[in-house]
Amino acid sequence: MSDGVFSIAMTLLVLELKVPELSHHATNDELLAALAKLRPSFLTFFITFMISGTFWFLHHLTFHFVKHMNQVLCWINLFFLMFVSLLPFSAGLLGHFAGQQVSQLFYFGNQLVLALLLLAHWMYAQKKGLTDTEEHPEQAAIVT
Repeated sequence: MSDGVFSIAMTLLVLELKVPELSHHATNDELLAALAKLRPSFLTFFITFMISGTFWFLHHLTFHFVKHMNQVLCWINLFFLMFVSLLPFSAGLLGHFAGQQVSQLFYFGNQLVLALLLLAHWMYAQKKGLTDTEEHPEQAAIVT
């Protein structure tokens, strides 16, 4: 399920990149100028896709070590996935209003909440003995 939420959210990021509305007879210069206006959206797409990929990797890695689940860990994971699904909106907001403080706070706040929930997920699982890190302690250290 988690991989599906990540793949959908990461795919939806591209929907903020709109094809410029120009005449079919537009010149190369007109098309390049229209694409240049999309730079903030392209940059936001790229950064968010890479950050999302990193969160996906770390989330995947934590579940490599989780050997048992309980209700609390499921709820932490559900809230984490809720903020993953919010990424396309926060990225779109930042792409359209890059210079606005509200969009920056919303975007980076979303990233912060994701990081904190992933940390809470990992720390809770370790504290409650739901993980087994003995086989690959170096990878477990990366997660921590």
